[in-house]
Amino acid sequence: MSTRTGALVLAGGLLLALVQQQLLLRRPPRLESLAVAPASSGPAALDLRFSRPMQNASVARDSRLYPPLPHQWLGDGNPLRLLLGSGQTVAEPLRLEVAGQDRRGLALAPQRWRWDPRPRLLAVVALAGGEQVQLLGHDGRWRPLSPIWPAIPTLTPLGNGSALAFAASDSAGRQSLWRLPLRQHNLNGGRRDGASAPLREPEIGRLERLSEQPLVFAHLSSNRRGDLLVQAGSQVLAGTSTTLLRRDGGRMAMPQTSSGPMQLLPEGSGVVVPQLEGLSLQALPGQPPRRQLLPGSRDLLGFCPVGGRALLRRHWPDFRRSLELVEPGQAPRQLWLGDEALLAAACDRGGERVWVLVSAGLERPRLELLALERSGRVAGRRSLTGWELEPGTGLQFDPTSRQLLLALRRQGANSPRVADAARPALIDGRSLDLKLLGRPVRQVQWLTAG
Repeated sequence: MSTRTGALVLAGGLLLALVQQQLLLRRPPRLESLAVAPASSGPAALDLRFSRPMQNASVARDSRLYPPLPHQWLGDGNPLRLLLGSGQTVAEPLRLEVAGQDRRGLALAPQRWRWDPRPRLLAVVALAGGEQVQLLGHDGRWRPLSPIWPAIPTLTPLGNGSALAFAASDSAGRQSLWRLPLRQHNLNGGRRDGASAPLREPEIGRLERLSEQPLVFAHLSSNRRGDLLVQAGSQVLAGTSTTLLRRDGGRMAMPQTSSGPMQLLPEGSGVVVPQLEGLSLQALPGQPPRRQLLPGSRDLLGFCPVGGRALLRRHWPDFRRSLELVEPGQAPRQLWLGDEALLAAACDRGGERVWVLVSAGLERPRLELLALERSGRVAGRRSLTGWELEPGTGLQFDPTSRQLLLALRRQGANSPRVADAARPALIDGRSLDLKLLGRPVRQVQWLTAG
C-alpha cells in the first residue's frame, strides 16, 4: 500500500511540474531590466535584459523612439542594446516604447520609458566667500552641491555619474578629500498604468569624508564603472599614497610608482602610469599582471569614446609638440605637429574628429581651436583672441549635443577677484560657434547621465 501511495505521490508531482512548465512556456516575456550603457560609436545607448530571448527583428519593428532619431538594436536575443546613430544630437528627453515578440511568438507587454542621455554641467564656482561645487540643471538653474570652502582645487565626477569626488582647502592650505553621492533620474518608466514616470534633477546624498589626515595635494581619476583612483600626499605621513576606491566600497592600495598623475582606463581594465622612460599601461590589482610601455616624453590628454583610443601630447627635443592618436595594436598616429603650446584636446568616437587647443606667442599668446580629421587634415579653426584657457582645466566633448566644454577667462585677468574668474564656454563641434555662460568658475566638467 505504501509503495502504491508513493507512486501516486510521485506521479502527482510529475504532473504538477509538467503543468507548471506549460504555464511558464505560455507566459509572455518580460522586460527585466533597462539601464544606461556606455556608448562608444554613438551618442548614447541602453542595455535591455528580458526574461526570454527575443526576436531581434520584431523588437526593432515594434518598438518606438520619440523623437524618431536614427538608432539600431544590437545583440542576439537577450540581452539587447539600443544604440543611437552617430553624428546626431539629442536636444530633449526621449520617449521609448519597448515591444516585440520572443522566439516562441509571444508578445511583450509594451513598456513606456522616458530617457534623457544628456549630461549636466558641473563646475567649481567662484564666490565672494570662496568656492563651491554647483550643478547646472536641464532647467537652466544652478544648484549648490557642496559647502563653501576657501578653495576647491580638484573636482572629478565618477564615470558612472553616481557621485562626485573633490578636494577642498582650508585657509591654511590643508586639503581634505570628499565624496558626494548623487542619485540621478535620467531613466524612468515601467509604471503599472503603462505610463512613464517624470524625470527629475539629481538627488544629493550625504557628504562623506575620504581622507583622515590633512593632505598636501590630491589627484583623482575615475572610470565608467565608478571606481575612483586617489593619489595623495599627506602632511603627517611622509611620501605619497595611491589608493583604488572600488564602486562596491572596497579599498585597495596601488603598488605602482609614477612620475605624474595616473589615469584609470575608461572601460576599467587598467591604469595609465607616467614613468621616466615613458607611459606605461598596467593592470589593476586583482587582474592578471601586464605592462605595456610607450617610450618617449609623452603626456595623456584624454580618451576617445571607443575603447583603447587615446590622445597623447609628445614633447620633441627641438621644443616642438605633436598630438598623437593611439589605437590598440598600432603605432601612434601623428595628427598635428607645431611650435605652438598644445594645451588640451578631445575626440569623438575613435578619433574620426579631434579638437585641439593651441597657443602661440609669449607676451600676448593667441589661443586657437583646431578641428582635425582622422588623417590630420585641418577641417576647421576658430580664433579665440583675447581669451586664455583657465590653468589646470581641459577640453571635453559631449557626444549627445556635439559640444565642447572648457573654461575661458579674459587675457591678462589673473587676479583672484570673482570678476576676473573664468566663464564656462560651449563650442559647437561642427560650426565652432562659441557660447559663453555668465557663471564665474574655476573648473568645469560634464556629469555623465547615469
